[in-house]
Amino acid sequence: MDSGEGAGRFEVGAWPAEGALLGTIPAEGGTNGPVMISNEFADVVVSKVRTRNGVRLDIWSPRRGTRVQLDAVELDCLSYQPKETFSELLERRPGP
Repeated sequence: MDSGEGAGRFEVGAWPAEGALLGTIPAEGGTNGPVMISNEFADVVVSKVRTRNGVRLDIWSPRRGTRVQLDAVELDCLSYQPKETFSELLERRPGP
């Protein structure tokens, strides 16, 4: 990380308390560091993180206080799912 590539990135082991906000939420439309994507139904903050097991895509929902980290294989799996898979996921009621 001599190039500063990991600077400012969220690292596993520093997880905040459940539902806690991670400082300021990035402005929508940014491309450096965390990126916020939102509409009237949801807000998500997406960022690249390094873990002991490699690089992950961290997806955080500030509204729900939930997050998931996906590796390259899991992201690849998403890329070949039919649209119906996501429709089925949206039909499920999220847990507490």
